[in-house]
Amino acid sequence: MRRMRIGQAAGVIGASLLAVTGSTFGQDAGTSDASAIQEMARRLAEIEKQNGTLQTRVNELEAADAQTWLTQERADQIRGVVTDVLADSETRASLQSAGMNAGWDDGFFLQSPDGRFRLEVGGMVQARYMYSHIRKGFTADTPQPGQEFAAEDDVTSRKGWDIPHARLDFRGHVFGPDTRFRVQGEFSNQRPDAFQLYSNPPVAAAPEYGAANGNFQLLDAYIIQELGNGFAVRVGQFKLPFDRGWEVPIAYQLTGERDTVAVHMGLGRSQGVELAWGSDSVRVRGALSDGANDRLFSGFAFSTTQPANSPYYFSQAEMAISARAEFKLAGQWRDFESMTSPPGEEFGLLLGVGAHWQRSQVLLNPTSYNGSPDADWNDWLAFTADVTANLGGATISASAYYHMVDSSSAYLYFGFAPVGGGSNPTFDAGNVSMFGLSLYGSLYLSEDVEGYIGYDYMDVVSNGNLADLQLNPPGGNAIYGAFADTSNYQGFTMGATWYLDGEDLKWGFSATFMPNSVSPAWVTPETGIRSTPVSDSYVLKTYVQLLF
Repeated sequence: MRRMRIGQAAGVIGASLLAVTGSTFGQDAGTSDASAIQEMARRLAEIEKQNGTLQTRVNELEAADAQTWLTQERADQIRGVVTDVLADSETRASLQSAGMNAGWDDGFFLQSPDGRFRLEVGGMVQARYMYSHIRKGFTADTPQPGQEFAAEDDVTSRKGWDIPHARLDFRGHVFGPDTRFRVQGEFSNQRPDAFQLYSNPPVAAAPEYGAANGNFQLLDAYIIQELGNGFAVRVGQFKLPFDRGWEVPIAYQLTGERDTVAVHMGLGRSQGVELAWGSDSVRVRGALSDGANDRLFSGFAFSTTQPANSPYYFSQAEMAISARAEFKLAGQWRDFESMTSPPGEEFGLLLGVGAHWQRSQVLLNPTSYNGSPDADWNDWLAFTADVTANLGGATISASAYYHMVDSSSAYLYFGFAPVGGGSNPTFDAGNVSMFGLSLYGSLYLSEDVEGYIGYDYMDVVSNGNLADLQLNPPGGNAIYGAFADTSNYQGFTMGATWYLDGEDLKWGFSATFMPNSVSPAWVTPETGIRSTPVSDSYVLKTYVQLLF
């Protein structure tokens, strides 16, 4: 365009010169030389004026043309930069692509470009309000029939907010997806190790919590190596393979917490090694460990093992074997990771069985075992069976437990210390067996609101030598008498959950009613259950849960 405009200007100048030439040679020969020169000068002046005007116009056109050319070049450069930025953003800004280095994929993650290394960071926060009411507590003038023992709890109403679960969870894989790891911890929410009484010493304890408010407690720390053909081995600290009540994480429980029966009759976490095998319809796991967490009774230990995060020299179990088998008759494995079945989910049916056996001795200090002349082993044998039916908008689940303990060296503890007179406060509890049952059903009332009801039952089938507890240990300690005559526990629970964003954000509430008296053996701080010699106690609870 620039050359065209310059050529047009040159043509105008040429045409003007031709006109001048033509006019000059066309003059009549008779015109005087002076007149010709004068006319020529006038015309030259006019041409010079036109040439000046044309030159100015040419300069303007060239300047405008150069400006347009620079603008196009700059636009091309900008388009190139934008293209590079967009291309880079496709590899960095996408939050769900499996090939990215960092982002969100049902949780925060960091990953190497080749995918061989991956770290997933998550956790949960659960804020809860609890109200626990009993009509009368155990006091000196209202002991259990035929027993004289110190008060277990003498406050009729306990209420307040707490944070039962504040967890941090790190998991992922290294050198490829066949080598996985997990480290998970929780901040404890109990300042004392037991219910703090206003006028009497405490008895009921929750031993898996720390001794001070906010202590960080290690829950899981393990490595899993896939071996091929469905086999995998795990080593570290993990939940022992036994029952479904502990198999399903707290975050995916129906009530926001494990049911009372599972808290007492599950095995909890231990340290050891586990071998697992799985197929499309069957999964089997077996573990050798430092033993199960002894919570059969609250406060009174039969096997006395508390293995979670303990050093090797404090191990009390000579041998501990746990196993669980699951049979998926319908549905998908992932559908049984939760205790609920949302509307539209396919029908699923799961059967599970578990067994545990361990042999242990009492370790009263880190360097020596129970030194009494009649010290013997504490043997613990347990069985469980459960069934879960997912109905696509409804669920039915049932679990049964049976425990047998031959305990020659049992003792009462709180604050991680034995209670009693003399240097060896152990008691020969004999052969004690107990049974537990939980039954829960749920139904979605709308797309995101689920209602549920449940029943929990525990009873001592054979109490061995427990009836003699008020006479032991030597010197007498009335606290022991609280476990001499253990009545059965019955609890009815009903509630509802509003799933604001699935399991990631939900709000729930529940009410649990105990129609009979509650023995000190069944005290459960996690679910608000307290002991009482009379009937009609209840617990009200509401909570909000966030997973991230």
